[in-house]
Amino acid sequence: MKLIEVIEASSEDRLLGASCTLGAADVAARLREWAALRDRSTGIRPISGGIALSLDPSTPIDEVANLAARESECCAFYTFQIRIEGQTRELEITAGAGREIAVQVLLGIG
Repeated sequence: MKLIEVIEASSEDRLLGASCTLGAADVAARLREWAALRDRSTGIRPISGGIALSLDPSTPIDEVANLAARESECCAFYTFQIRIEGQTRELEITAGAGREIAVQVLLGIG
């Protein structure tokens, strides 16, 4: 529920009208999935408009991509980028310049 409140916070915001299409129970379950990924991450750093999660090389990238794809379906204002360089894996999640709070709430770190 807090995610929806943040998303709808500003009437002049590009996020106006873009709200999560999941029901309350589904939102809670999805936030638990993001918290689990956050808890398994090896590092968290702020980036412009969001957060970058460093992932352990053993983290299944297909599961990360699936979670990001499902999130994009219900909250289209998020952008996800997976970077793989050798053993380094990183997921960048952004919501636009100045919208870092939406990503922090998604990951439960705000």
